[in-house]
Amino acid sequence: MAEKSFKKRISNGDLLVGTFIKTPNYQIVEILSSCNIPFIALDAEHAPFTKTDLDTCLLAAKPDTPVVVRVPSLAEHDALSVLDMGANGIIFPHINNQEDATRAVNISKYKSVEFKSGRRGFSNSSRSGQYGDVNIDQMIGSSNSSVSVICQIEEGKAVENINEIVNVNGIDCLFIGRADLAVTLGCDDINDKKVNDAIDEVIVAAKKAGISLGIYLPDARSLNQWSEKGFSFFIVGSDQSHLKYSISQIINN
Repeated sequence: MAEKSFKKRISNGDLLVGTFIKTPNYQIVEILSSCNIPFIALDAEHAPFTKTDLDTCLLAAKPDTPVVVRVPSLAEHDALSVLDMGANGIIFPHINNQEDATRAVNISKYKSVEFKSGRRGFSNSSRSGQYGDVNIDQMIGSSNSSVSVICQIEEGKAVENINEIVNVNGIDCLFIGRADLAVTLGCDDINDKKVNDAIDEVIVAAKKAGISLGIYLPDARSLNQWSEKGFSFFIVGSDQSHLKYSISQIINN
């Protein structure tokens, strides 16, 4: 039996635990990839990645290590660049309504029978097209069926519009950003009841729509708790937080 694609594993709700990389260095990707980590997330929203950094980091991962990129915005050129470089998926920040979610899907997908409004610009001359070896039909089919679209829910207005968002075809995962969610709800604690109640609304809507759930956790201590709530896609800490923790353990022992 053929191994399930990364996209299929996300959408099926398979347990996937990865981490953010916030240091724009390909060797960090190479090291983490050698640890057989289920996936890596490059944080181009909150870390100073250039296009060259993203390109070399994507190239540094082993072929069997999926890499997703959190882009800075819904700008079409950001999504196009990382997909042409060979990213397995994109995390789109601040998806607040149906229009945002639709745009995220459309700029990630080529126009096709399933995605009639797809608007990803076509070029098979990049890494994703094997530098010209993949023809148009093959590339449209393989890319549309393998690129993951992950929508970050991190504002109160996103929660208000969650039932509209989950009706958008092509979303593989809703990824909760508790820190921004807390701020927009007027809370100073990610564990505030308002935050948890908002997350519960997202959980209900996602489960009803058959969309998987993801969340960022600073460490793995509460992973099982969130897994029991229905979450399956976890980004735990970052290269920087893991390094900082490891050094503090050495110093304090």
